[in-house]
Amino acid sequence: LALAGDGGETLLDRFYHERGVGVRTSSGLVLSVDRLIEANVPEEAKGGGGGPGEAEGAAVRHRFADTAYWNPAITTDADGQASVTVELPDNLTTWRMRARGITVDTLVGEARVEVVSSLPLLLRPVAPRFFVVGDEATLSAVVHNNTDEAISVEVSLTAGGLDFDDAAQTVEVPANGKAKVDWRVTIEQAKEMTLLFRASTDSSALSDAVEITLPVYRYSTPEVVATAGQLESADTRLETVLLPDRFDPTQGELSLHLDPSLAAGMRDGLDYLEHYPYECIEQTVSRFLPNVMTYHALKQLNLENAELETKLPQQVGVALQRIYARQKYDGGWGWWVTDDSNPFLTAYVLFGLVQADRAGFTVDEEVMERAGRFLQDSLVQPKDVRYPWQANTQAFIFYVLAEAGQGELSRTVRLFEQRDVLGNYGKAYLALALHILEPHTTIRTNALLSDLVGSAILSATGAHWEEETVDYWTMNTNNRSTSIVLDALVRLDPDNDLVPNAVRWLMVSRKDGHWETTQETVWALIALTDVMVSSGELEGDYSWAVTLNGETLGQGEVTPDDVDETRKLEAAIAELLADEVNRLEITRLPPEAGQTGEGQLYYSAYLRYYLPVEDVKALNRGIIVGRQYSPVDEPDEYITGAEIGDVIKVKLTIIAPNDLHYVVVEDPLPAGCEGVDQSLKTTSVVGEAPGIERVDEWDRWGWGWWWFSHTEMRDEKVALFATYLPKGTYEYTYYMRASVPGEFLTMPALAYEMYFPEVFGRSDGGKFVVEE
Repeated sequence: LALAGDGGETLLDRFYHERGVGVRTSSGLVLSVDRLIEANVPEEAKGGGGGPGEAEGAAVRHRFADTAYWNPAITTDADGQASVTVELPDNLTTWRMRARGITVDTLVGEARVEVVSSLPLLLRPVAPRFFVVGDEATLSAVVHNNTDEAISVEVSLTAGGLDFDDAAQTVEVPANGKAKVDWRVTIEQAKEMTLLFRASTDSSALSDAVEITLPVYRYSTPEVVATAGQLESADTRLETVLLPDRFDPTQGELSLHLDPSLAAGMRDGLDYLEHYPYECIEQTVSRFLPNVMTYHALKQLNLENAELETKLPQQVGVALQRIYARQKYDGGWGWWVTDDSNPFLTAYVLFGLVQADRAGFTVDEEVMERAGRFLQDSLVQPKDVRYPWQANTQAFIFYVLAEAGQGELSRTVRLFEQRDVLGNYGKAYLALALHILEPHTTIRTNALLSDLVGSAILSATGAHWEEETVDYWTMNTNNRSTSIVLDALVRLDPDNDLVPNAVRWLMVSRKDGHWETTQETVWALIALTDVMVSSGELEGDYSWAVTLNGETLGQGEVTPDDVDETRKLEAAIAELLADEVNRLEITRLPPEAGQTGEGQLYYSAYLRYYLPVEDVKALNRGIIVGRQYSPVDEPDEYITGAEIGDVIKVKLTIIAPNDLHYVVVEDPLPAGCEGVDQSLKTTSVVGEAPGIERVDEWDRWGWGWWWFSHTEMRDEKVALFATYLPKGTYEYTYYMRASVPGEFLTMPALAYEMYFPEVFGRSDGGKFVVEE
């Protein structure tokens, strides 16, 4: 509440506020646009920097939360009394409790009370919000003595995997005073770091302990080399692994995933979508859509997945509320809430809502109807389509409307008559739409399927489809097209010989258990789910073994009870041969006594390695990125360090040689600094508000700031998003404050197209020093 206010007016003001005269007169002749904006747009909606106003030792404290208790509806007894029990989190702070009441005849009231949670002796850790491997940081603990006598306190720090001097120190803390203890640490290899701070005295009543767990990032993203295959019967496959000339031997690994079924092979993809770090509308839908369809498919197969059934209601419920909140007045959705409604994305959202409804979840029908009307209004005559992506979008809309029960056969047939302009995935969507709208007529669907079969590309790794043009606006790639075509084939022609070949291609195309983008992953999972339903591929009864350079890496067996579980094996990169070929052998053994030998075995091997820090340089693969740190009052000066409390101006320069679509810019912060979020009430005004501007010849028109429609300031980075970025040069500025002393690695700033990540660029990295 100190950061953002407690959000709004009282119930009394809401229900019984003073009302003005209900008659207004106006004249368009005397109303200027500027005065209209000033009079009718709330101040907080105009952009800028601020948010709306008003609107046996010590128990280890580790459960920290922003909200201690929330109950939306408490019913009082006949005397108007009600009570609740609240277990406060471990935060030592002032909690503000607020209760609002309303009667059946709309009498309203509210009350507030503050509750202080404290201890006579308490610890306040001072640490970054995250670390980067290689950081050297000064960690501190401030000891507060809230008693009337001076005390001697032993303060200690325990951190797994860290070596440092003076882990336990004794300090004298004055009465009603405080003292600080420091430790200098170097961050080593780990996924996260758990820090345990303790303060103790001769009296057990005067003690405290705090445990915090912080993420640890690596300076560079890993390079990943993958191979994959399939064993349909008893056999052995040899995969050779050769390490690069230069790599960091302290991090990286060779991992092998063995999937006895498609159900097992899909788990990592579902996990990837569930934990994707951003919340645009596409990813909001993608997070639950494959899970919903998998859940529905398992029901069709009379199978249970207790974990999925437990988490899915909350996952879908949260997503639905976000979707409802972001729907625009015209019924559509944009990539981010500030973007205009987008027909393709709106169709994708409606598709997700339809599938959730079909799986038995309660979905707001009015939301779906409004979305359907928006899509109907967005359709154009096929003869007026200018670009392939427009025709493919039309086909997707027709398919989604048909799934939603709002399809129109005549318009769909007119697009069929212009099908030559469609890509492979557009033809697949159109075939699915026609199958729904005219299930007893196959002439048109057969013609489309014939086109798709004829355009398949066959190779040793299976069958796939490639598009002649790249549809940036629809996020389409060749893997995505292959998935959509496979889904059409398995639903309309399940016995086609291309189906198992396309399945093999998709399983081989995975990287670290998922496909390259969220859209590729969603449609691959949808297609493979339908294949699983069609084939019933959930039988497995055989043994397997894996060796690495002649040594057993793992062995086991597959049974029908665990055919949906992935087996994962791993060897650290330091265990591999550096100057010669490593031999990885995957063996599916002949059936033993009592085994049927049935089932599939898909395998994927990934070599993940990291370049040495000195090899990570600025790189241009379609985007040029630069970054500059400077003092607030000297913006042209480059700095590589600051003192505690200093505010630093950060300027990112993004050069787009060509038009870009669905752009993400990520600027990691040094661990010893924190981004200055000027929307918070506790933030002092520093310089100007963060902002983007175009600095090439178009800058004079003043439109550059429109392109980036969403910004996120996180603990570890600042992220920017643009649905469309015309070629040009852009500068984004924001501020960070030095908060923890130490020497911190600054990871490179990165810009990339979210759905075409091969288009990217990064800045130089370096080191930022924070001094006391």
